[in-house]
Amino acid sequence: MIGSPLSALLWGAAAGCAAGLASRLALKRALRSSNAVFFSVFAGGILFRLAALLAALWPLRHERCIIIAVFAAAMIAAQTSFELFPLKRNGTERNN
Repeated sequence: MIGSPLSALLWGAAAGCAAGLASRLALKRALRSSNAVFFSVFAGGILFRLAALLAALWPLRHERCIIIAVFAAAMIAAQTSFELFPLKRNGTERNN
């Protein structure tokens, strides 16, 4: 499956980008909704990303520790990169 730390890095980054993009798109759709809907989508996104990380790490449980660590770090870093920038320029002024 994943035999080297480099392939673990690439596959982890790809999985993280997919999860981060899905979470960002869900938040973008819920941005103009009520606060209850927005924060439930936000909390659901956190749980979704955690479940995606656990589901992606489950097949790697018998691999070497370095492969698991590189995969998890790349996946978390890629997911976090989607959260570095705000969803829109006036995101805090949406209720005006």
